[in-house]
Amino acid sequence: MELHIKERIYIPQLLPQQTASFIDFNTKREILKKVAITEADKDKYEIVEDANEHKITWNAQKDVDEPLVVQFTDSEVALMKKACESLSQTAYPDDFWLVVEKIYDAAASNN
Repeated sequence: MELHIKERIYIPQLLPQQTASFIDFNTKREILKKVAITEADKDKYEIVEDANEHKITWNAQKDVDEPLVVQFTDSEVALMKKACESLSQTAYPDDFWLVVEKIYDAAASNN
């Protein structure tokens, strides 16, 4: 799955705060490791966090040209899909729902 910076910021937000089992905990931890924004990413994408404005900016063109390619396991996709289903009654920005759609597409292609 190709992930852009905004999607990598959104995925941790859609995961459950608490997990029901140790297996889910480990699966969540692996997802977070895969989507984490590293120091190398901060340099590569020119990511700047403005704490006063509560916003993050980055080089959008570089992000479009060089997205992070992540291979999620079936269990990781299943956990993300399950997390997305629990969000169905909550309001989020449209671009957040595009991430949910991408996860559902990945789940469908894994079946």
